[in-house]
Amino acid sequence: MLPDAVAWIVHPLAGLALALWGSVIFSRRGRHAAEVGRAAAILVLLAVLGAGWAVHPAAGMLLGYLGSRGFHRWQRDWRALLVGVLAGLVFLGLGATWLVFPLVVMGIVWLTTAGFTAGSGRRPQAVAAPTSPPPLPEQAGGFPVGSFGNWAGPAGAYAERREARRQARRARKLSKRQREAADLAPLPPPPAPAPALPPAASTLAAYVRDDRLPGEARAQLAALDLRTREALTHLEALGQQGSEAAYLARAVREEYAPGAVRAYLKLPPTLASTQPLEGGKTGRDLLREQLDLLLNAVQDILGTALRSGGQDLLTHQRFLEEKFRKPRGDLEV
Repeated sequence: MLPDAVAWIVHPLAGLALALWGSVIFSRRGRHAAEVGRAAAILVLLAVLGAGWAVHPAAGMLLGYLGSRGFHRWQRDWRALLVGVLAGLVFLGLGATWLVFPLVVMGIVWLTTAGFTAGSGRRPQAVAAPTSPPPLPEQAGGFPVGSFGNWAGPAGAYAERREARRQARRARKLSKRQREAADLAPLPPPPAPAPALPPAASTLAAYVRDDRLPGEARAQLAALDLRTREALTHLEALGQQGSEAAYLARAVREEYAPGAVRAYLKLPPTLASTQPLEGGKTGRDLLREQLDLLLNAVQDILGTALRSGGQDLLTHQRFLEEKFRKPRGDLEV
C-alpha cells in the first residue's frame, strides 16, 4: 500500500486505466493478447494499491468484450479471449465476486453453441488448378506459333493508336473546312425592326371622356393633357428630361391631376355639385380650383422652357448683329 500522502493518486490513475482498458478491448487492439494483458495488468496493479473500486467497471466492460468476440469467429481471437477470461478471474479475486454468475452463464452458452460447432464444419475442398491448354505444334522449318504471342499485344496497341491519330486528323480537317465555309457564306439579313407601338392613352385623356365629371373639369383636364405633353416634349428636346421642371410636369400629368379627379369621384354624384364642403364651396368648385392651380403650374413650366430655349436664339441674334451689322454711315453712298 502507498503512504497516505500519495495514496489518493491511484484513483485518478485508475480512471485513466479504465479508459485505456475500454479503448483496448473495444478496438482492433482487442484482438492481440499482449495488449489485453497489459491493460488488465495496469488495472490489477492499481486495484492492489488501493483503487479496488476499479475492478467493478472493468469487469462490466469485460463482459461486453467476451460477448462481442466470444461467439463470432472466436478461433481468430482465442488467445486474447483467454487472456480476458484470466483477467476476469483476477477481478473476481479482487472483489468483483458478482462476475462469477455471468461468466458461468456465458461459458455454458458458449459450450452449447460455438464450442460444439467449432469442429463440425467441413473444410473447403481445394480448388483444382485450371489446366493449361495443350501447346500448339511447331510449324515445320520455323519457330513455334506461340513464340509470337509476346509481340501481338504491343503491335495491336500501336495499330489502335495510329488509327486514333488518323481519325483525329481527319476530324480537324473537316472542322476547318466547315469553319471556312461558314466564313464565306453570306450573312443573313438583319431582322426587320418591330413596328412601333402606338403611344398608350394617358390617364388624363381617359378622364376627359368620363361623363361623371363636369364639363369645365373635362376641358381643364384636356388642357392639362395637352400642355404637360408639350412641356415634356420640349424639355426632352432641350436635353432636360431629368430636370426639376420635367419631374414636376410628369407629376402633374401622372399623379396630381388624376389624384384630384379620383378624390372628386368618391363624392356622391347627387351632392358633388350642390352640397358645400368647406367655405361654401362644393366638390365641383374645389375640383375646378385644383385644376386651375395645376394649369398655372404647367404654364410656368412652359415659360421656363421658353426662356431656356430662347436664350440660345438671343445669343445667336447678338452674334449675327455683331458680325454682319454695319454702321449706318457705311451704307450711305
